[in-house]
Amino acid sequence: MRIFRNATHLFLNIQARETSKVIANARKDGYAALAGDHVEIFFGESGENGWYRHFAVSAGGGRFSEFAELSDWEAVTAVADDRWSAEIRLPLSLLPLTGESVGFNIARQRSAAKQLLVWVHTGSAFHNIDRLGRLYFLPPEPECVLHGPWVCQPDSTSVEIGWETAGAGATVVEYRRKGETEFRIAYADPVSGTIRRDKSLHRARLKNLTPGSEYEYRLKMLFPELGKESPATGLFSFRTNAGSARDFSLLLTSDLHCRTGELMRILHTQEADNADFAILLGDMVTASPGRRIYYDGFLDAMLRKWRKPFVISTGNHEFRGCGAGAWFDLFAERDGSGYFTFSHGGVFFIVLDVAGDYNPSLPELEKAYRTRQREWLQTVTETGDFLHADFRVVLSHEALVSPELGSHAVFEMIDGLLTGPGVIDLMIGGHEHCYCRSTPGEKALHGNSPKLCRYPAWALPFPVVLNDYCAHLELSRQGDVLTVRAFDSTGKNIDSFSVAQAVQNKTDLEKV
Repeated sequence: MRIFRNATHLFLNIQARETSKVIANARKDGYAALAGDHVEIFFGESGENGWYRHFAVSAGGGRFSEFAELSDWEAVTAVADDRWSAEIRLPLSLLPLTGESVGFNIARQRSAAKQLLVWVHTGSAFHNIDRLGRLYFLPPEPECVLHGPWVCQPDSTSVEIGWETAGAGATVVEYRRKGETEFRIAYADPVSGTIRRDKSLHRARLKNLTPGSEYEYRLKMLFPELGKESPATGLFSFRTNAGSARDFSLLLTSDLHCRTGELMRILHTQEADNADFAILLGDMVTASPGRRIYYDGFLDAMLRKWRKPFVISTGNHEFRGCGAGAWFDLFAERDGSGYFTFSHGGVFFIVLDVAGDYNPSLPELEKAYRTRQREWLQTVTETGDFLHADFRVVLSHEALVSPELGSHAVFEMIDGLLTGPGVIDLMIGGHEHCYCRSTPGEKALHGNSPKLCRYPAWALPFPVVLNDYCAHLELSRQGDVLTVRAFDSTGKNIDSFSVAQAVQNKTDLEKV
């Protein structure tokens, strides 16, 4: 067996020689993979903060794992006359490593020979974590990209690139429009006429881009004291949002709470394939003990399948825990705010940040933040981008379906600014862990929760829709109509409705 690693993954190349017959009939995932010829791999640590991970791969290709989703790791097997082999790829993010080594063991079952082989004898059971062997790691080079890169908060002329490296240092993004030969440079984390060198988390905003265009980019780390720079990473790509009206499709999801298996199921749907980009409407994690929960909870898994841009908003669970500022470190605007706007295909989007679990002992901070956000919203409604958009859509984790469900902070935020006839066309949220929508002029709510449907709807001149728990929505434009299609946690299409352009014309809106 050979084991090697890069900045993000551990690779195991196993050659299992066999003098008897190879039993390779276990092709299904789950406990069935523990039949026939197979190998089992163990990682773990004992003690007060003990943990373990258990992976298995059969000669027939079946896989099994404990404390890790099957969708998070990969294995490929092959069978020959005198052996079978396995190539296994495990993301390091699956292993809560705290040092330069980890408890490790590997066992093999030879079915025809009725033999069990193990690297380190652990007594009566393979799961005796305190008796595992040790696997030692060499530290990666500081420029190694551990997480990312990701493209987030896209607009028609700008995007944000984020990534984390193994060590701190000065970093840049080199980028160009596809088809061009010369690269432009964007420095990550510029400050006071220079560039920070004390951070391993890096963010660079690419500006003055061409709407609806494909770009290529790569990453570098600079070592100015040594007069050198790291080799560039390979090329990645993204497409900017459309600057003018056109048909499009977007994927929206929320309330996944670190369930990477559900996320990967959603990312394998036709709606995800069709989407220009994704919108993550909060509660992607269960709590926020620190930055790593975002990598383990959804970001690393997402980037294995998804390289398109995504918009991400706060929920309320992002504010739970001593690392509640981690979302803002990763995704917030440069002024530290979680509210912003963007446009795509003639639709103007407003993203609100009002659903946090704020500290009740500090009400003055909450009040000041929401007051500042309402003042910002006032200036937004006076901009040409807002006034002249074909559609205006509000995105808020906690949305206005019924006054009986709370959401009064959201209403206070937008009352008199966005609640008039013809001002906005649609509001989309999540939070309630069920699908629900309101229709202007109707008191009853529509949805898949009898409890919620008992509540009266807010009397609003625009529809409001909530995404279900571990589910997704598709928002599309075709001509002068927006259409929302709702899917439940099994991927079944459960509802669809359309929104026509507001009757009030732009001239009248400017007078409001």
